Amino acid sequence: MSVDARALYFTAPRTVELREEQCRPAGDQVLVRSRLIGISHGTEMLAFRGELPRELEADASLRSLSGTLDYPLKYGYINTGVTESGRRVFAFYPHQDLFFADPQELIELPPDLEFVDAVFLANMETALGIVHDANPRFGESVLLIGQGVVGLLTAEILSRAGVGKVITVEPHLRRRRASEGIGCVALRPAAGLRRSILEHTGGRGADVAVNLSASAEGLQLAIDTLAFEGTVVEASWYGTRQVTLDLGRTFHRKRLHLRSSQVSRIDPALSGRWDKRRRLDRVLELLQSIHPSRYITHRFTLDRAPEAYELLDKHPGRCIQVVLEP
Repeated sequence: MSVDARALYFTAPRTVELREEQCRPAGDQVLVRSRLIGISHGTEMLAFRGELPRELEADASLRSLSGTLDYPLKYGYINTGVTESGRRVFAFYPHQDLFFADPQELIELPPDLEFVDAVFLANMETALGIVHDANPRFGESVLLIGQGVVGLLTAEILSRAGVGKVITVEPHLRRRRASEGIGCVALRPAAGLRRSILEHTGGRGADVAVNLSASAEGLQLAIDTLAFEGTVVEASWYGTRQVTLDLGRTFHRKRLHLRSSQVSRIDPALSGRWDKRRRLDRVLELLQSIHPSRYITHRFTLDRAPEAYELLDKHPGRCIQVVLEP
């Protein structure tokens, strides 16, 4: 059995194209027909702009993302669809309208979880991993720099976790308003920003800060506004971009902790109690209780995908989540 599928490829900086390719199953793989595909704004814009380290392995933990990050690159990992037997599933699979997958690699969706919410599964898993890595205590203040999709979902989880105050920093009005809707103190980058953060934390600074802005400025802000012995979690991927920081001032004197967060692994400190299956179960519950579909701002058919990436590249402030409809 073979099918003719349409797959999206990054072929050069700021160039994507839809290609037709014939797909065949291997072993007991099953056919999945995509229903809704999500664009991962951070990682995929690195691919779109030519800012990925091309010699790096795409993702060793996902069979569908084997090979390196060099062009031409079939990339993506947010795909929802239906199998021929009628199973509604999520797949960590590139942007393609028909594909074969191993049954054990498909995540079956609960009956009452709509595709418009399920398409946030990967980003919700990332957000939960960030919260676990940040590990804020009850009543502590958390600073989130960047309120894109992952930033907003991180704020949603924190709002349910019993932390004290969640302060967010976001340059784009649409995202700040979404952050305010969660109950966050949403600030705009401007003169006096550091002073405002201190005022909202009783002069101490944030107990925990998470940088989701993929910018050196955001990471520096996190470092400069932390409380004594606070923790900064870097949740961004910079690709080939270089970052320069000032570590000779507050970072050293305040005895700050700096760590990265990456969703492919569980924090070793949690390994006695948590594994990926337990985390996934909590993610499915969060998708059903939060209903993140309200963050979908733009829909494009698969053949209009170049317009979607151009929008994200030139007008990111207009978007929260962009999806593709096969």
